[in-house]
Amino acid sequence: MRGAGRSGSAAMTPERTEEERRASDRRRIGQLIGFGLLAVAVVVVWLVSVTSGTGSPSAGSGSPDIYPAAKIPPPRESSLERAAAQAGCSLRSFPDYGDAATTGRVRYRTNPPTSGPSNPEPAADGIYDTPASTEKLVRALENGRVVVQFSTALSQHARGQLKTLVNEDPRHVILTANQTGMPFAVAATARNRYLGCQRLDAAAFDALRNFRTAYRR
Repeated sequence: MRGAGRSGSAAMTPERTEEERRASDRRRIGQLIGFGLLAVAVVVVWLVSVTSGTGSPSAGSGSPDIYPAAKIPPPRESSLERAAAQAGCSLRSFPDYGDAATTGRVRYRTNPPTSGPSNPEPAADGIYDTPASTEKLVRALENGRVVVQFSTALSQHARGQLKTLVNEDPRHVILTANQTGMPFAVAATARNRYLGCQRLDAAAFDALRNFRTAYRR
C-alpha cells in the first residue's frame, strides 16, 4: 500500500508540472489573441459603417437619400443669355466687394454671395451632402470655381437632377445646399456674377451648363 502511494506521488514530477503550466499559459495567450482579433474586427466593421454613411463634403458623390438618380434634358441652347431669358432666370453682374481673409461670419452684399471677405480655406470641388461653409464657398469663387446652390425646399428629384448636371462636367464645380436664404430655387455663382432660377426646366439646365462653361477657370 505504501509502495503504491509513493509511486502515485512520484508521477507528479517537477518537469511535468512545469510542462502543464506552460501549456496552460499557451492556451491563455491564444484566447487573448483571439479576443483581440475579434475586437479589431468589430472596430473595423463599425468604422466602415460610419464612413460609408457620412454626409461630409468630399470630392465625390452625395448620399442617395439627398441626390437620387434622375435624368435631365440634353443640351439645346448654347447661348447663356438666351437660355437664361427663356427660363426666366436672373443673370446679373456685380462690383467686386473685396477678398479679405477672415475666419468669422460675413454679411454679404449679394444673395447668393459673389465676392467679399472669405475664409482663407476654400471649399473643395465636389458634391456636398451637408451644406458647405458660405465663407469657404466665396473663397472658392476667387479661385475660379462655379458654385451651384439649391434651396433647402428643393425636391429630392430636382436635387438628383442637379447632381446629374454637375457630373456631366464636374471640373471646378461645387454643388451644395444654400445657407443664405437666397430668393431662388437654384443658383450658380462665379466671381462677381450669379444666375438665379425659380424653376428647373430644359432652358434652366442649358443656362446652368452655359454659366459653368463661361465662368469657371
